[in-house]
Amino acid sequence: MRQIISRFALAFLIGIPMVLAVPVTMAQAPQVAVEPWMTGAFERPTHVTNAGDERLFVVEQAGTVRVVPDAADSAAGPLLFLDITDRVGAMSAEQGLLSIAFPPPSHEGSFVYASYTDLQGDSVVSRFEVLGDGLAADPASELVILRQDQPYRNHNGGLIVFGPDDMLYVGFGDGGSQGDPDGNGQNRSTWLGSILRVNVDPAGWGDAAGYVAPVDNPFVGDPDTAPEIWMYGVRNPWRFTFDPEGTMIAVADVGGSQVEEVTILSLEGAPGANLGWDQFEGSSCYQSVTCDPAGLVMPNLEYTHPEGGCSITGGAFVGGAYVYGDYCSGLLWVANQGDDGAWTAGDPIETGLRISSFGVGGDGTLYVCDLASGSVYRVVGE
Repeated sequence: MRQIISRFALAFLIGIPMVLAVPVTMAQAPQVAVEPWMTGAFERPTHVTNAGDERLFVVEQAGTVRVVPDAADSAAGPLLFLDITDRVGAMSAEQGLLSIAFPPPSHEGSFVYASYTDLQGDSVVSRFEVLGDGLAADPASELVILRQDQPYRNHNGGLIVFGPDDMLYVGFGDGGSQGDPDGNGQNRSTWLGSILRVNVDPAGWGDAAGYVAPVDNPFVGDPDTAPEIWMYGVRNPWRFTFDPEGTMIAVADVGGSQVEEVTILSLEGAPGANLGWDQFEGSSCYQSVTCDPAGLVMPNLEYTHPEGGCSITGGAFVGGAYVYGDYCSGLLWVANQGDDGAWTAGDPIETGLRISSFGVGGDGTLYVCDLASGSVYRVVGE
């Protein structure tokens, strides 16, 4: 008998390895599968998320967001929640409206935040007012929070998510092309190749509120580092996530031509962490015979392209396990942490999907988007 994966009794073990590379090997993980939730109802879905209640939101690449008023009653179909297609540029595969995030209850006002590439191909994070019934947002209310020039059309990152500290976390890739030609991964003077942490709570800031860099960000006061940077040394952190207990972050970083990787850190160990790009791809030297891992954080999970695909899609914590997949191959993995602190993944599961994103509903149900078919599935246990 199947059940939604959020109800699994999975072991949760405390303790995170900080710098040790761990290969993906067999683990005692539950078997899972995907089952249809809404098939063919969306156009190139890039993100699925919740607002802390029964609503479920699906982001479409061209610049629209759909809302299902009650995820448990999907038969009613989706409604249009936000349409900003007039300002979203989606000229290449990694551009478009890439994610949304709803602020925590501690923030004043009723807003939704969106991350997209504009008509010039640059990255924008904006805030929109949510209307009274919660089923629509006003596109005319846009307040741009931050912008990032993009030198190329790929490696935009694009995820925004509120962390357990109520701060907004913003992921940016290294700026694109291939091989980080501008050296952004190890350049802390740019937001590119980094995960940012900013305070966007508008309380007391007035109508022109944007953001501030929290004073406890790891590089505040360093004249050579952008104060918004929280982690760096990433190639394209398309999806990253926090565990429900607020103790860990998992960063799934899309690889180059060889290795896909996941780095899982405790929140105490994450600020200021250097994940190694472009010196390392996964735990291997990138375009050099030798490289020094001193001071870098190596991945906890990785797979080569012949083993698992070509573009990792992270991922969500469910009951202490971490679930992730690959866009190209459609494979899905469930990883658990052992008594020794090492993370290991079970055998890959065939889904046949173009996995563009995972997301969790307000009730803890895990969903996965299929970009190709415009469908959203539930991840279930067998």
